[in-house]
Amino acid sequence: MAPGTVRTLDETALVRACREGRTVRARDGGRLVVEARLVRELCRRGREEIDPRGLTVEGARITGDLDLSGMEVPFPLRFTGCTFDRPVDLDGADLHLLALDGCAVPGLRANGLRVRRDLDLSRSRVTGDLQTTASTSRSAAVWLCESEIGGRLLCLDTVVESSDRAIQADRMRVGGTVRLLHGFEARGGLRLLGVQVAGSLDLTGARLTHPDRGLALDLGDAQIGGSVFLIDDQTGRRPLVRGCVNLGNARISGRLLIRHAAFEPAEMIRGAGYASGRDGGDAISAPGLFVGGELSVEGECGIGGGVDLAMGSFGAIRIHRGSSFTVGGGRALDLTNAELRSGLLIEAGTAVEGTLRLAGARIRGDLVVRGTRWSRPEKDTLIAAQGVVVDGVVDLRDVETDGGKVRFRSATLGDLLDAHGARLRNPGGEALALQQALVRGPVLLGGGFAAEGRVTLNRCAVEGRLDCDGGTFAGGLDAVSAAVRSGMRLRWAEIPPRVDLTGASTTVLSDDPARWPRDSAISGFVYDRFDGAWDWRARRDWLRAIVPFDAGPYEQAARVFRQHGRPVEAENLLIEQRRQARKVFPPGGRSPRRWIRNARDLLYGLTVGYGYRPGRVLWMLGALLALVGVMTMIPAVQQTLRATDPRGNVYAVDGRLVTVDDVSAPGDGTATAARRGARPGPCGDGQVRCFDPLFYTVDTVIPLVSLGQRATWYPETRSSAGRWVSASLNVAGLLGWLLSTVVVLSFARLARPA
Repeated sequence: MAPGTVRTLDETALVRACREGRTVRARDGGRLVVEARLVRELCRRGREEIDPRGLTVEGARITGDLDLSGMEVPFPLRFTGCTFDRPVDLDGADLHLLALDGCAVPGLRANGLRVRRDLDLSRSRVTGDLQTTASTSRSAAVWLCESEIGGRLLCLDTVVESSDRAIQADRMRVGGTVRLLHGFEARGGLRLLGVQVAGSLDLTGARLTHPDRGLALDLGDAQIGGSVFLIDDQTGRRPLVRGCVNLGNARISGRLLIRHAAFEPAEMIRGAGYASGRDGGDAISAPGLFVGGELSVEGECGIGGGVDLAMGSFGAIRIHRGSSFTVGGGRALDLTNAELRSGLLIEAGTAVEGTLRLAGARIRGDLVVRGTRWSRPEKDTLIAAQGVVVDGVVDLRDVETDGGKVRFRSATLGDLLDAHGARLRNPGGEALALQQALVRGPVLLGGGFAAEGRVTLNRCAVEGRLDCDGGTFAGGLDAVSAAVRSGMRLRWAEIPPRVDLTGASTTVLSDDPARWPRDSAISGFVYDRFDGAWDWRARRDWLRAIVPFDAGPYEQAARVFRQHGRPVEAENLLIEQRRQARKVFPPGGRSPRRWIRNARDLLYGLTVGYGYRPGRVLWMLGALLALVGVMTMIPAVQQTLRATDPRGNVYAVDGRLVTVDDVSAPGDGTATAARRGARPGPCGDGQVRCFDPLFYTVDTVIPLVSLGQRATWYPETRSSAGRWVSASLNVAGLLGWLLSTVVVLSFARLARPA
């Protein structure tokens, strides 16, 4: 046949070739035309009339309508390099095998098709906007709704183009794998809603470039028995998705692997089902997705949209180095109420613009985001993990955030939370929030940790230690009512502007007392011991520097000193507490009553150290005794002292009778009359008690005992010297009574249990 010659194949030649198992092709460079009606007539023949290899047509033009709808074809049909003038109609057909390899097809209707082996569209170009009864409002180039393919669906290097949907294959069932790979390109939406694939879905190198109203690939409610691959091929061709991939409520028994893929945002779409209440430009919308294995994002994946995995269940999620999420002001990765049977790993170097949502998620392994970079959050939260449960480690080491907070409110965290080297920047707001969280291990916020924003641990329960050694808290630290079981290490690198530990409790307080901010609130802060040197003066300066004054922290520090065998240091702190309390003025200002109270308090402090230093009174009492004793031994003082016997006779200290009363005292028969001026024996011949300076001093100064000296001997007040001695002794008696009372009360207070 001469080159360029067109030959039309007749029915006899077609049947002969099929009986002999030969390929029908043009010879000698000519062109072959096969009428579609001949193919249909051939397909109506029985199995015994056709070679088991079936019909193979190569390089032919198929004219007319190839309508095999409803037909049962028991032998393979293979078309290689053929051009079809009209769409191929296979609705309801039952085929053994169909291969359209390298063909140009203006559309394929195959709803309800049954293929016992493979359906192969490799290297073909399928175009068209066909409509069927499966959808009266939408068109597609390929219709495979409710079809059943016993083997594989192969689309290697296939291009499917439509102004609406490229492929619509709702509820399709495939016994093998679906391979849409290498040069496969869908220029239109790819709808595989509710498909059942026994094997894997392979999209290696695939490109989905013209989404259907923002939806590039719809796998909602799909069931994949193997894995799903969206990866680059051996030539380096990277998969490209323009628009959203929907995996809502899909089930993947194997793994979901995304590698070197690019997701470009399309128009905003409105979610369906679980996500119906939100609008978004998600790259992957997969609420309720189940993945039996691992969801892995590898290589240089650029995801320009959110990944919605809310309510899903996964073996593990791993996002490897080099990946990036760009959803500024939106949700980059949403794992709300999801379950991870292993862990969540986002490798160092991953950059995320958007928010990671973990609210209500359950992670049975580790949560690792070490070395990642986060910015441009949804609202003001970069990692929103309210109520998350993590059985393993939470690794935030070397994390960098900008413009949002990391929030673990009401979370339950496992082994530890490690944020060494993290740099969290959210000026004017919260940088790290652990309110009402339960951490079953330590919380490590030191070793280069820096927060430009508040760090909040209010009502947080930490079963390990809180380690802030070497950390920087530029926005302050709040731990109101926090409970830390294994101690607090608060040796921060820079003094924070404020610290609030109101109502907090711990076992060991390890800190530098000189490096606390003045704006510290530690009322109700309870701890059992200090770590390091027990310097009460350092603790005194620490408490004294905190404004406003609060008595409770002094009592707590004193209690710790006393419980560890340091009662003197404890008392020193309590004395300082009273001193500082005296300096605090009430709202009414400096009233006279306030001045009186301060004066009394000052006296109490100077004398007995507010009851904690009763020894001071003993020294003062001893000094008063010595002073009075010396005074009573001075002859001039003794000359003013007088004693009166029962008869009224007055005697001087030396026994001299000063006055004589001639009238005897009633009933005193032993008394003898004496002449005025006579000198009886010492002590008035036994008529009065002898004067003793020592006992007279004790009897004057200490009113708790009576030795009879003060009652017997008294200063005469006719002379100025006598009046001075009388006044001095009365003052000494009052002072002695006051000091003795203070001593008794002070020792009584010390005798009470602490």
